[in-house]
Amino acid sequence: MAASKDAEMEEAEIGAAAAAAGDDSAGAAHMHAADSQPLKHAWAFWLGNAQEHSGSRGSTIHTFSTIDYFWSLYNSILHPSKLGVGADLYCLKNKIQPKWEDPISSNGGEWTISVGRGKSDTLWLHTLLALIGQKFEYDDEICGAVLSVRVKEEVIGIWTKDAVNEFAQLSISKQWKEFLDYNNSIEFIIHDSGTAAVQCWSSKFPEDPLDIIYNRVPGPLSRVRFAAVCRSWCATAKRHPAPLALPWLLLSPRDSNRVKRLYCLEDNQIMRIPLPTGLVNHWIVNLFSGFEIALSEKQKWIPSSGRLCQPILWKIIFSEPPTSSDCILATITDHSSVALCRIGCPDGGWTTHGINLADIAFCNGELYGLTRREWKLVKFETSVNEEGAPVVTAIDQLLVTMENQQPHHVWLNNMDVSYIFELNGKLAMAARFPWSPNHSPFFKVFELVDNDTVVGMAPGTYKWAEVTSLGDFALFLGPNCSMAVHVPEDRHGGVQRNRIYYTHCRCIEQQDVLQEGGLVFLARSNDSGYPVYLREDEHDGVEMIRAVGYYVRGGPIPPMWLLPPDL
Repeated sequence: MAASKDAEMEEAEIGAAAAAAGDDSAGAAHMHAADSQPLKHAWAFWLGNAQEHSGSRGSTIHTFSTIDYFWSLYNSILHPSKLGVGADLYCLKNKIQPKWEDPISSNGGEWTISVGRGKSDTLWLHTLLALIGQKFEYDDEICGAVLSVRVKEEVIGIWTKDAVNEFAQLSISKQWKEFLDYNNSIEFIIHDSGTAAVQCWSSKFPEDPLDIIYNRVPGPLSRVRFAAVCRSWCATAKRHPAPLALPWLLLSPRDSNRVKRLYCLEDNQIMRIPLPTGLVNHWIVNLFSGFEIALSEKQKWIPSSGRLCQPILWKIIFSEPPTSSDCILATITDHSSVALCRIGCPDGGWTTHGINLADIAFCNGELYGLTRREWKLVKFETSVNEEGAPVVTAIDQLLVTMENQQPHHVWLNNMDVSYIFELNGKLAMAARFPWSPNHSPFFKVFELVDNDTVVGMAPGTYKWAEVTSLGDFALFLGPNCSMAVHVPEDRHGGVQRNRIYYTHCRCIEQQDVLQEGGLVFLARSNDSGYPVYLREDEHDGVEMIRAVGYYVRGGPIPPMWLLPPDL
Protein backbone atom coordinates (compact mmCIF):
# COMPACT_ATOMS: atom_id res chain seq x y z
CA MET A 1 0.00 0.00 0.00
CA ALA A 2 1.56 3.27 -1.13
CA ALA A 3 0.80 5.22 2.01
CA SER A 4 2.55 8.25 3.42
CA LYS A 5 5.23 7.78 6.09
CA ASP A 6 2.82 8.87 8.81
CA ALA A 7 0.25 6.36 7.63
CA GLU A 8 2.91 3.63 7.43
CA MET A 9 4.02 4.36 10.98
CA GLU A 10 0.44 4.48 12.17
CA GLU A 11 -0.34 1.16 10.47
CA ALA A 12 2.74 -0.41 12.00
CA GLU A 13 1.76 0.82 15.46
CA ILE A 14 -1.77 -0.56 15.14
CA GLY A 15 -0.51 -3.86 13.75
CA ALA A 16 1.98 -4.19 16.58
CA ALA A 17 -0.74 -3.44 19.12
CA ALA A 18 -2.96 -6.06 17.56
CA ALA A 19 -0.12 -8.56 17.58
CA ALA A 20 0.49 -7.81 21.24
CA ALA A 21 -3.16 -8.42 21.88
CA GLY A 22 -2.86 -11.71 20.05
CA ASP A 23 0.14 -12.74 22.18
CA ASP A 24 -1.40 -11.79 25.52
CA SER A 25 -5.13 -11.14 25.82
CA ALA A 26 -6.07 -13.15 22.74
CA GLY A 27 -3.87 -16.03 23.85
CA ALA A 28 -5.61 -16.05 27.19
CA ALA A 29 -8.94 -15.97 25.42
CA HIS A 30 -7.97 -19.05 23.36
CA MET A 31 -6.78 -20.88 26.47
CA HIS A 32 -10.21 -20.32 28.00
CA ALA A 33 -12.27 -20.77 24.87
CA ALA A 34 -15.09 -22.28 26.85
CA ASP A 35 -15.49 -18.98 28.71
CA SER A 36 -15.44 -16.83 25.56
CA GLN A 37 -18.74 -15.88 23.93
CA PRO A 38 -18.65 -16.66 20.18
CA LEU A 39 -20.06 -14.24 17.62
CA LYS A 40 -22.32 -15.23 14.74
CA HIS A 41 -19.87 -13.72 12.23
CA ALA A 42 -16.12 -13.46 12.15
CA TRP A 43 -14.95 -9.87 11.71
CA ALA A 44 -11.76 -8.15 10.51
CA PHE A 45 -10.20 -4.76 11.18
CA TRP A 46 -8.58 -3.05 8.18
CA LEU A 47 -6.57 0.13 7.82
CA GLY A 48 -6.79 2.24 4.66
CA ASN A 49 -5.85 5.72 3.52
CA ALA A 50 -8.02 8.36 1.84
CA GLN A 51 -5.33 9.14 -0.74
CA GLU A 52 -5.85 5.76 -2.37
CA HIS A 53 -8.53 4.66 -4.82
CA SER A 54 -11.56 2.90 -3.35
CA GLY A 55 -10.52 -0.29 -5.15
CA SER A 56 -7.36 -0.62 -3.08
CA ARG A 57 -7.41 -3.35 -0.45
CA GLY A 58 -5.70 -1.77 2.52
CA SER A 59 -4.02 -3.95 5.15
CA THR A 60 -5.67 -6.48 7.44
CA ILE A 61 -4.92 -5.69 11.09
CA HIS A 62 -6.57 -8.63 12.81
CA THR A 63 -9.67 -10.83 12.78
CA PHE A 64 -11.85 -11.86 15.71
CA SER A 65 -14.83 -14.14 16.29
CA THR A 66 -15.45 -13.86 20.04
CA ILE A 67 -16.45 -11.07 22.42
CA ASP A 68 -13.28 -11.48 24.50
CA TYR A 69 -11.01 -11.21 21.49
CA PHE A 70 -12.85 -8.11 20.28
CA TRP A 71 -12.25 -6.33 23.58
CA SER A 72 -8.60 -7.42 23.53
CA LEU A 73 -8.17 -5.86 20.11
CA TYR A 74 -10.23 -2.77 20.75
CA ASN A 75 -8.46 -1.94 24.00
CA SER A 76 -5.05 -2.35 22.34
CA ILE A 77 -5.39 -0.49 19.02
CA LEU A 78 -5.57 3.27 18.59
CA HIS A 79 -8.94 4.87 19.25
CA PRO A 80 -10.53 7.03 16.50
CA SER A 81 -9.60 10.34 18.08
CA LYS A 82 -5.91 9.32 17.98
CA LEU A 83 -5.81 8.35 14.30
CA GLY A 84 -4.10 10.65 11.83
CA VAL A 85 -5.88 12.72 9.20
CA GLY A 86 -6.67 10.62 6.13
CA ALA A 87 -6.95 7.31 7.99
CA ASP A 88 -9.81 4.91 7.20
CA LEU A 89 -10.39 2.22 9.83
CA TYR A 90 -12.73 -0.59 8.75
CA CYS A 91 -14.50 -3.28 10.74
CA LEU A 92 -16.04 -5.66 8.19
CA LYS A 93 -17.46 -9.13 8.25
CA ASN A 94 -14.66 -11.53 7.47
CA LYS A 95 -13.82 -12.06 3.77
CA ILE A 96 -15.41 -8.73 2.75
CA GLN A 97 -12.77 -6.47 1.24
CA PRO A 98 -12.68 -2.75 2.17
CA LYS A 99 -13.67 -1.63 -1.30
CA TRP A 100 -17.00 -0.88 -2.96
CA GLU A 101 -16.22 -3.29 -5.81
CA ASP A 102 -16.29 -6.29 -3.48
CA PRO A 103 -19.03 -8.62 -4.83
CA ILE A 104 -20.86 -8.57 -1.50
CA SER A 105 -21.05 -4.78 -1.21
CA SER A 106 -20.93 -3.65 -4.85
CA ASN A 107 -24.72 -3.29 -5.10
CA GLY A 108 -25.04 -1.66 -1.72
CA GLY A 109 -24.57 1.72 -0.15
CA GLU A 110 -23.39 3.51 2.97
CA TRP A 111 -25.23 5.32 5.76
CA THR A 112 -22.96 8.04 7.20
CA ILE A 113 -22.87 10.44 10.12
CA SER A 114 -20.36 13.26 10.61
CA VAL A 115 -19.01 14.70 13.85
CA GLY A 116 -16.22 17.10 14.76
CA ARG A 117 -12.61 16.00 15.18
CA GLY A 118 -12.05 13.95 18.32
CA LYS A 119 -15.77 13.32 18.97
CA SER A 120 -16.31 9.91 17.39
CA ASP A 121 -14.86 7.53 20.01
CA THR A 122 -18.13 6.70 21.77
CA LEU A 123 -20.20 6.64 18.58
CA TRP A 124 -17.70 4.32 16.89
CA LEU A 125 -17.65 1.91 19.85
CA HIS A 126 -21.45 1.80 20.10
CA THR A 127 -21.67 1.21 16.35
CA LEU A 128 -19.26 -1.74 16.58
CA LEU A 129 -21.11 -3.24 19.55
CA ALA A 130 -24.42 -3.01 17.70
CA LEU A 131 -22.89 -4.69 14.64
CA ILE A 132 -21.11 -7.60 16.29
CA GLY A 133 -23.98 -8.05 18.76
CA GLN A 134 -26.53 -8.45 15.91
CA LYS A 135 -28.72 -5.64 17.22
CA PHE A 136 -30.01 -4.73 13.77
CA GLU A 137 -33.23 -6.26 12.46
CA TYR A 138 -31.57 -6.61 9.04
CA ASP A 139 -28.23 -7.90 10.29
CA ASP A 140 -27.67 -10.01 7.16
CA GLU A 141 -27.91 -6.85 5.00
CA ILE A 142 -24.95 -5.23 6.77
CA CYS A 143 -21.32 -5.58 5.57
CA GLY A 144 -19.64 -3.64 8.35
CA ALA A 145 -18.54 -0.14 9.37
CA VAL A 146 -15.83 2.35 8.47
CA LEU A 147 -14.37 5.31 10.35
CA SER A 148 -12.81 8.06 8.22
CA VAL A 149 -10.68 10.78 9.81
CA ARG A 150 -10.55 14.03 7.88
CA VAL A 151 -9.17 17.52 8.53
CA LYS A 152 -12.33 19.02 10.06
CA GLU A 153 -14.52 16.00 10.78
CA GLU A 154 -14.72 12.31 11.52
CA VAL A 155 -17.20 10.26 9.50
CA ILE A 156 -18.68 6.93 10.56
CA GLY A 157 -20.39 4.80 7.94
CA ILE A 158 -22.29 1.51 7.84
CA TRP A 159 -21.94 -0.44 4.60
CA THR A 160 -24.99 -2.35 3.33
CA LYS A 161 -25.46 -5.00 0.64
CA ASP A 162 -28.53 -3.91 -1.35
CA ALA A 163 -29.13 -0.20 -1.96
CA VAL A 164 -32.61 -0.72 -3.46
CA ASN A 165 -33.93 -2.72 -0.50
CA GLU A 166 -35.65 0.30 1.03
CA PHE A 167 -37.20 -1.76 3.85
CA ALA A 168 -33.76 -2.78 5.10
CA GLN A 169 -32.18 0.63 4.48
CA LEU A 170 -34.81 2.58 6.41
CA SER A 171 -34.79 0.06 9.26
CA ILE A 172 -30.97 0.15 9.54
CA SER A 173 -30.84 3.96 9.58
CA LYS A 174 -33.62 4.23 12.15
CA GLN A 175 -32.15 1.63 14.50
CA TRP A 176 -28.61 3.03 14.17
CA LYS A 177 -29.78 6.49 15.27
CA GLU A 178 -31.62 4.88 18.20
CA PHE A 179 -28.54 2.93 19.31
CA LEU A 180 -26.38 6.06 19.19
CA ASP A 181 -29.07 8.40 20.54
CA TYR A 182 -28.21 10.51 17.50
CA ASN A 183 -30.78 13.16 16.52
CA ASN A 184 -29.15 14.84 13.51
CA SER A 185 -29.69 13.79 9.90
CA ILE A 186 -27.74 10.95 8.32
CA GLU A 187 -26.92 10.52 4.64
CA PHE A 188 -27.12 7.52 2.33
CA ILE A 189 -24.61 7.12 -0.52
CA ILE A 190 -25.01 4.42 -3.16
CA HIS A 191 -21.88 2.42 -3.98
CA ASP A 192 -20.98 2.51 -7.66
CA SER A 193 -18.02 0.38 -8.67
CA GLY A 194 -17.71 2.19 -12.02
CA THR A 195 -16.88 5.62 -10.61
CA ALA A 196 -14.84 7.01 -7.79
CA ALA A 197 -17.32 9.80 -6.98
CA VAL A 198 -20.72 8.15 -6.80
CA GLN A 199 -22.74 11.32 -6.32
CA CYS A 200 -21.40 13.37 -9.26
CA TRP A 201 -23.63 11.99 -12.02
CA SER A 202 -26.84 12.52 -10.06
CA SER A 203 -26.07 15.73 -8.19
CA LYS A 204 -25.39 17.60 -11.46
CA PHE A 205 -28.88 16.97 -12.82
CA PRO A 206 -30.69 20.31 -13.33
CA GLU A 207 -33.74 20.86 -11.15
CA ASP A 208 -36.40 20.82 -13.89
CA PRO A 209 -35.69 17.26 -15.16
CA LEU A 210 -35.50 16.04 -11.56
CA ASP A 211 -38.94 17.56 -10.88
CA ILE A 212 -40.34 15.80 -13.95
CA ILE A 213 -38.83 12.49 -12.86
CA TYR A 214 -40.17 12.87 -9.31
CA ASN A 215 -43.67 13.66 -10.56
CA ARG A 216 -43.67 10.35 -12.42
CA VAL A 217 -42.64 8.30 -9.39
CA PRO A 218 -45.52 5.85 -8.87
CA GLY A 219 -45.80 5.33 -5.12
CA PRO A 220 -44.43 5.95 -1.60
CA LEU A 221 -41.73 3.28 -1.65
CA SER A 222 -40.42 4.57 -4.96
CA ARG A 223 -40.35 8.11 -3.53
CA VAL A 224 -38.19 6.81 -0.66
CA ARG A 225 -35.79 5.29 -3.20
CA PHE A 226 -35.67 8.58 -5.12
CA ALA A 227 -34.85 10.64 -2.05
CA ALA A 228 -32.08 8.21 -1.02
CA VAL A 229 -30.00 8.65 -4.20
CA CYS A 230 -28.09 11.75 -3.03
CA ARG A 231 -28.53 15.17 -1.47
CA SER A 232 -29.77 16.92 -4.61
CA TRP A 233 -32.41 14.24 -5.23
CA CYS A 234 -33.45 14.40 -1.58
CA ALA A 235 -33.78 18.21 -1.93
CA THR A 236 -36.01 17.69 -4.99
CA ALA A 237 -38.27 15.38 -3.00
CA LYS A 238 -38.51 17.93 -0.20
CA ARG A 239 -39.61 20.65 -2.64
CA HIS A 240 -42.76 18.65 -3.42
CA PRO A 241 -45.46 18.37 -0.78
CA ALA A 242 -46.08 14.78 0.16
CA PRO A 243 -49.22 13.40 -1.52
CA LEU A 244 -52.04 12.36 0.76
CA ALA A 245 -51.40 8.88 2.06
CA LEU A 246 -53.53 5.96 0.92
CA PRO A 247 -54.21 2.98 3.21
CA TRP A 248 -51.86 0.02 3.56
CA LEU A 249 -52.91 -3.49 4.60
CA LEU A 250 -51.54 -4.90 7.86
CA LEU A 251 -51.49 -8.63 7.10
CA SER A 252 -51.47 -10.01 10.64
CA PRO A 253 -52.80 -7.46 13.17
CA ARG A 254 -52.82 -9.51 16.36
CA ASP A 255 -49.85 -11.88 16.20
CA SER A 256 -46.89 -11.61 18.58
CA ASN A 257 -44.27 -11.02 15.88
CA ARG A 258 -41.94 -8.08 16.48
CA VAL A 259 -41.82 -7.42 12.73
CA LYS A 260 -45.08 -6.59 10.97
CA ARG A 261 -45.79 -7.03 7.25
CA LEU A 262 -47.79 -4.39 5.42
CA TYR A 263 -48.95 -4.46 1.82
CA CYS A 264 -48.74 -1.20 -0.16
CA LEU A 265 -51.36 -1.25 -2.92
CA GLU A 266 -49.76 1.66 -4.78
CA ASP A 267 -46.44 -0.11 -5.23
CA ASN A 268 -47.79 -3.67 -5.02
CA GLN A 269 -45.06 -4.52 -2.51
CA ILE A 270 -44.79 -5.94 0.99
CA MET A 271 -43.00 -3.80 3.59
CA ARG A 272 -41.60 -5.21 6.83
CA ILE A 273 -41.75 -2.77 9.77
CA PRO A 274 -40.25 -3.62 13.19
CA LEU A 275 -42.27 -2.56 16.21
CA PRO A 276 -40.81 0.41 18.11
CA THR A 277 -38.08 -0.50 20.58
CA GLY A 278 -39.29 -1.13 24.13
CA LEU A 279 -42.93 -1.66 23.18
CA VAL A 280 -44.48 -3.16 26.32
CA ASN A 281 -48.15 -2.75 27.28
CA HIS A 282 -48.50 0.19 24.93
CA TRP A 283 -51.99 0.69 23.66
CA ILE A 284 -52.07 2.75 20.49
CA VAL A 285 -48.83 3.22 18.54
CA ASN A 286 -48.26 4.36 14.95
CA LEU A 287 -46.24 1.55 13.33
CA PHE A 288 -44.72 3.97 10.81
CA SER A 289 -43.54 6.78 13.07
CA GLY A 290 -43.51 5.13 16.51
CA PHE A 291 -45.80 7.92 17.81
CA GLU A 292 -47.79 6.74 20.83
CA ILE A 293 -51.08 8.23 21.96
CA ALA A 294 -50.49 9.53 25.48
CA LEU A 295 -52.94 7.62 27.68
CA SER A 296 -52.73 7.85 31.44
CA GLU A 297 -52.38 4.72 33.57
CA LYS A 298 -56.05 5.01 34.44
CA GLN A 299 -56.96 5.09 30.73
CA LYS A 300 -55.10 1.84 30.06
CA TRP A 301 -57.84 -0.09 31.90
CA ILE A 302 -61.48 -0.36 30.85
CA PRO A 303 -64.25 -1.19 33.36
CA SER A 304 -66.19 -4.39 32.66
CA SER A 305 -68.62 -6.20 34.96
CA GLY A 306 -67.57 -4.09 37.91
CA ARG A 307 -63.81 -4.54 37.51
CA LEU A 308 -60.98 -3.03 35.49
CA CYS A 309 -59.42 -5.08 32.70
CA GLN A 310 -57.57 -4.74 29.41
CA PRO A 311 -60.00 -6.17 26.85
CA ILE A 312 -59.38 -6.69 23.16
CA LEU A 313 -60.31 -3.61 21.15
CA TRP A 314 -62.00 -4.81 17.96
CA LYS A 315 -62.21 -1.36 16.50
CA ILE A 316 -61.06 2.07 17.66
CA ILE A 317 -61.93 5.42 16.04
CA PHE A 318 -61.07 9.08 16.70
CA SER A 319 -63.36 12.09 16.70
CA GLU A 320 -60.46 14.24 15.44
CA PRO A 321 -56.66 13.86 15.04
CA PRO A 322 -55.28 12.05 18.10
CA THR A 323 -52.70 14.81 18.66
CA SER A 324 -55.57 17.00 19.93
CA SER A 325 -56.37 16.95 23.64
CA ASP A 326 -60.07 17.20 22.73
CA CYS A 327 -59.97 13.98 20.71
CA ILE A 328 -62.47 11.37 21.86
CA LEU A 329 -61.60 7.70 21.43
CA ALA A 330 -64.47 5.29 20.85
CA THR A 331 -63.97 1.54 20.70
CA ILE A 332 -65.88 -1.72 20.42
CA THR A 333 -64.52 -4.19 22.99
CA ASP A 334 -64.66 -7.96 23.15
CA HIS A 335 -67.11 -7.58 26.05
CA SER A 336 -69.83 -6.41 23.62
CA SER A 337 -69.75 -2.82 24.78
CA VAL A 338 -68.80 0.58 23.44
CA ALA A 339 -66.20 2.47 25.48
CA LEU A 340 -65.26 6.16 25.37
CA CYS A 341 -62.43 8.28 26.72
CA ARG A 342 -60.89 11.70 26.00
CA ILE A 343 -57.14 12.07 25.47
CA GLY A 344 -56.96 15.40 27.33
CA CYS A 345 -58.72 14.00 30.41
CA PRO A 346 -56.19 11.67 32.11
CA ASP A 347 -58.21 11.44 35.34
CA GLY A 348 -61.45 10.61 33.55
CA GLY A 349 -60.67 7.09 32.38
CA TRP A 350 -63.02 5.11 30.16
CA THR A 351 -66.80 4.94 30.38
CA THR A 352 -68.73 2.04 28.86
CA HIS A 353 -72.22 1.26 27.65
CA GLY A 354 -73.37 -2.29 26.98
CA ILE A 355 -74.66 -2.65 23.41
CA ASN A 356 -73.85 -5.29 20.80
CA LEU A 357 -72.46 -3.38 17.80
CA ALA A 358 -71.17 -4.44 14.41
CA ASP A 359 -69.58 -1.07 13.60
CA ILE A 360 -69.15 2.50 14.83
CA ALA A 361 -68.24 5.77 13.10
CA PHE A 362 -67.88 9.49 13.80
CA CYS A 363 -69.60 11.81 11.33
CA ASN A 364 -69.59 15.59 11.79
CA GLY A 365 -68.61 15.08 15.42
CA GLU A 366 -71.54 12.73 16.16
CA LEU A 367 -71.05 9.07 17.12
CA TYR A 368 -73.14 6.44 15.30
CA GLY A 369 -73.38 2.69 15.68
CA LEU A 370 -74.72 -0.21 13.65
CA THR A 371 -76.20 -3.00 15.75
CA ARG A 372 -75.09 -6.57 15.19
CA ARG A 373 -78.68 -7.80 15.33
CA GLU A 374 -81.06 -6.56 12.64
CA TRP A 375 -78.49 -4.00 11.40
CA LYS A 376 -80.22 -1.06 13.10
CA LEU A 377 -78.64 2.39 13.00
CA VAL A 378 -78.28 4.16 16.36
CA LYS A 379 -76.99 7.58 17.37
CA PHE A 380 -75.26 8.15 20.70
CA GLU A 381 -76.06 11.20 22.79
CA THR A 382 -73.03 12.05 24.93
CA SER A 383 -72.09 14.36 27.76
CA VAL A 384 -69.24 14.57 30.29
CA ASN A 385 -69.18 13.31 33.85
CA GLU A 386 -67.77 15.09 36.89
CA GLU A 387 -64.26 13.95 35.97
CA GLY A 388 -64.55 15.35 32.44
CA ALA A 389 -64.77 11.97 30.71
CA PRO A 390 -67.30 11.46 27.88
CA VAL A 391 -70.32 9.34 28.79
CA VAL A 392 -73.29 7.99 26.82
CA THR A 393 -76.51 9.60 28.09
CA ALA A 394 -78.90 8.15 25.50
CA ILE A 395 -79.03 5.86 22.47
CA ASP A 396 -81.47 6.89 19.77
CA GLN A 397 -82.55 4.26 17.26
CA LEU A 398 -83.06 6.05 13.95
CA LEU A 399 -86.04 5.19 11.79
CA VAL A 400 -84.42 4.40 8.46
CA THR A 401 -85.99 3.03 5.28
CA MET A 402 -84.13 1.83 2.20
CA GLU A 403 -84.75 2.13 -1.49
CA ASN A 404 -85.89 -1.21 -2.93
CA GLN A 405 -85.23 -2.89 0.41
CA GLN A 406 -85.74 -6.65 0.56
CA PRO A 407 -88.33 -8.01 3.03
CA HIS A 408 -86.96 -7.63 6.55
CA HIS A 409 -86.64 -11.37 7.27
CA VAL A 410 -84.77 -11.88 3.98
CA TRP A 411 -82.47 -8.95 4.72
CA LEU A 412 -81.75 -10.17 8.24
CA ASN A 413 -81.01 -13.77 7.25
CA ASN A 414 -78.85 -13.07 4.20
CA MET A 415 -76.83 -10.02 5.13
CA ASP A 416 -73.12 -10.87 5.00
CA VAL A 417 -71.62 -7.77 6.57
CA SER A 418 -72.23 -4.02 6.81
CA TYR A 419 -70.00 -1.04 7.67
CA ILE A 420 -70.65 2.66 8.34
CA PHE A 421 -68.28 5.56 7.63
CA GLU A 422 -68.20 9.21 6.58
CA LEU A 423 -68.40 9.97 2.85
CA ASN A 424 -68.40 13.56 1.55
CA GLY A 425 -69.52 14.87 4.95
CA LYS A 426 -72.45 12.42 5.23
CA LEU A 427 -72.89 9.16 7.09
CA ALA A 428 -72.74 6.27 4.64
CA MET A 429 -73.12 2.51 4.76
CA ALA A 430 -71.69 -0.31 2.65
CA ALA A 431 -73.70 -3.53 2.88
CA ARG A 432 -72.78 -6.91 1.39
CA PHE A 433 -75.92 -8.80 0.40
CA PRO A 434 -77.15 -11.02 -2.49
CA TRP A 435 -78.84 -8.09 -4.20
CA SER A 436 -79.21 -9.88 -7.51
CA PRO A 437 -80.89 -13.32 -7.92
CA ASN A 438 -78.50 -16.20 -8.57
CA HIS A 439 -75.50 -13.99 -7.85
CA SER A 440 -73.06 -14.13 -4.94
CA PRO A 441 -73.23 -11.26 -2.40
CA PHE A 442 -71.67 -7.93 -3.36
CA PHE A 443 -71.41 -4.45 -1.85
CA LYS A 444 -73.84 -1.61 -2.34
CA VAL A 445 -73.19 1.83 -0.88
CA PHE A 446 -75.82 4.12 0.64
CA GLU A 447 -75.79 7.58 2.19
CA LEU A 448 -78.08 8.67 5.01
CA VAL A 449 -80.66 11.24 3.94
CA ASP A 450 -82.85 13.00 6.50
CA ASN A 451 -86.37 14.40 6.13
CA ASP A 452 -85.09 17.92 5.46
CA THR A 453 -83.85 16.95 1.99
CA VAL A 454 -86.51 14.52 0.74
CA VAL A 455 -90.05 15.67 -0.04
CA GLY A 456 -92.78 13.52 1.46
CA MET A 457 -90.73 11.90 4.22
CA ALA A 458 -92.28 11.73 7.67
CA PRO A 459 -90.68 13.93 10.35
CA GLY A 460 -87.92 12.23 12.29
CA THR A 461 -87.29 9.58 9.67
CA TYR A 462 -84.28 8.86 7.46
CA LYS A 463 -83.59 7.03 4.26
CA TRP A 464 -80.64 5.03 2.93
CA ALA A 465 -80.25 6.38 -0.60
CA GLU A 466 -78.08 4.29 -2.92
CA VAL A 467 -74.78 5.76 -4.16
CA THR A 468 -74.02 4.32 -7.59
CA SER A 469 -70.57 5.91 -7.96
CA LEU A 470 -67.90 6.86 -5.44
CA GLY A 471 -66.50 9.53 -7.78
CA ASP A 472 -63.00 10.54 -6.67
CA PHE A 473 -63.09 8.26 -3.63
CA ALA A 474 -62.16 4.66 -2.89
CA LEU A 475 -63.56 2.65 0.02
CA PHE A 476 -61.39 0.57 2.35
CA LEU A 477 -63.59 -1.70 4.44
CA GLY A 478 -62.88 -4.19 7.21
CA PRO A 479 -63.98 -5.23 10.70
CA ASN A 480 -61.16 -3.19 12.28
CA CYS A 481 -61.22 -0.12 10.04
CA SER A 482 -63.56 1.42 7.45
CA MET A 483 -62.81 4.65 5.60
CA ALA A 484 -63.52 6.57 2.41
CA VAL A 485 -60.30 8.04 0.98
CA HIS A 486 -59.92 10.66 -1.75
CA VAL A 487 -57.72 9.44 -4.64
CA PRO A 488 -56.12 12.32 -6.60
CA GLU A 489 -56.61 12.31 -10.37
CA ASP A 490 -52.88 12.21 -11.15
CA ARG A 491 -52.09 9.51 -8.58
CA HIS A 492 -50.01 6.67 -9.97
CA GLY A 493 -49.97 3.11 -8.69
CA GLY A 494 -52.47 0.34 -7.99
CA VAL A 495 -55.24 2.23 -6.15
CA GLN A 496 -58.15 3.25 -8.38
CA ARG A 497 -61.00 5.67 -7.91
CA ASN A 498 -64.57 4.41 -7.53
CA ARG A 499 -63.37 1.07 -6.13
CA ILE A 500 -64.01 -0.90 -2.96
CA TYR A 501 -61.11 -2.69 -1.26
CA TYR A 502 -62.23 -4.89 1.60
CA THR A 503 -60.92 -7.53 3.97
CA HIS A 504 -63.24 -10.48 4.33
CA CYS A 505 -65.02 -10.51 7.66
CA ARG A 506 -63.88 -14.05 8.47
CA CYS A 507 -60.84 -16.16 7.66
CA ILE A 508 -61.06 -19.01 5.18
CA GLU A 509 -61.09 -22.40 6.90
CA GLN A 510 -58.64 -25.04 5.75
CA GLN A 511 -61.47 -27.26 4.47
CA ASP A 512 -63.31 -24.40 2.74
CA VAL A 513 -62.70 -24.94 -0.98
CA LEU A 514 -65.85 -23.35 -2.36
CA GLN A 515 -64.53 -19.81 -1.93
CA GLU A 516 -61.17 -20.46 -3.58
CA GLY A 517 -62.28 -19.73 -7.15
CA GLY A 518 -60.25 -16.85 -8.52
CA LEU A 519 -58.11 -16.43 -5.38
CA VAL A 520 -54.66 -15.01 -6.12
CA PHE A 521 -51.85 -15.54 -3.59
CA LEU A 522 -50.53 -12.24 -2.21
CA ALA A 523 -48.10 -13.04 0.64
CA ARG A 524 -47.78 -14.74 3.98
CA SER A 525 -48.88 -12.81 7.02
CA ASN A 526 -45.45 -13.28 8.67
CA ASP A 527 -42.40 -15.52 8.46
CA SER A 528 -44.34 -18.60 9.58
CA GLY A 529 -47.82 -17.24 9.09
CA TYR A 530 -50.97 -17.79 7.13
CA PRO A 531 -51.32 -17.17 3.38
CA VAL A 532 -53.16 -14.02 2.28
CA TYR A 533 -55.10 -13.96 -1.01
CA LEU A 534 -56.98 -11.39 -3.05
CA ARG A 535 -59.89 -11.80 -5.46
CA GLU A 536 -61.93 -9.41 -7.58
CA ASP A 537 -65.67 -9.80 -7.12
CA GLU A 538 -67.67 -11.13 -10.05
CA HIS A 539 -69.56 -8.38 -11.86
CA ASP A 540 -70.70 -9.80 -15.21
CA GLY A 541 -74.16 -8.51 -16.02
CA VAL A 542 -74.63 -6.85 -12.61
CA GLU A 543 -74.52 -3.12 -11.89
CA MET A 544 -72.14 -2.71 -8.99
CA ILE A 545 -69.16 -0.74 -7.77
CA ARG A 546 -66.13 -2.87 -8.58
CA ALA A 547 -64.56 -4.47 -5.50
CA VAL A 548 -61.49 -6.49 -4.53
CA GLY A 549 -61.49 -8.70 -1.44
CA TYR A 550 -58.51 -9.79 0.67
CA TYR A 551 -58.68 -13.12 2.49
CA VAL A 552 -56.48 -15.03 4.93
CA ARG A 553 -56.55 -18.84 5.26
CA GLY A 554 -56.59 -20.36 8.71
CA GLY A 555 -55.52 -17.22 10.56
CA PRO A 556 -57.11 -15.89 13.76
CA ILE A 557 -58.20 -12.51 12.36
CA PRO A 558 -58.50 -10.83 8.94
CA PRO A 559 -55.97 -8.22 7.74
CA MET A 560 -56.48 -4.60 8.77
CA TRP A 561 -56.33 -1.30 6.86
CA LEU A 562 -53.96 1.36 8.20
CA LEU A 563 -53.61 4.96 7.06
CA PRO A 564 -49.89 5.84 7.26
CA PRO A 565 -48.54 9.36 7.66
CA ASP A 566 -47.87 11.27 4.44
CA LEU A 567 -44.88 9.53 2.83
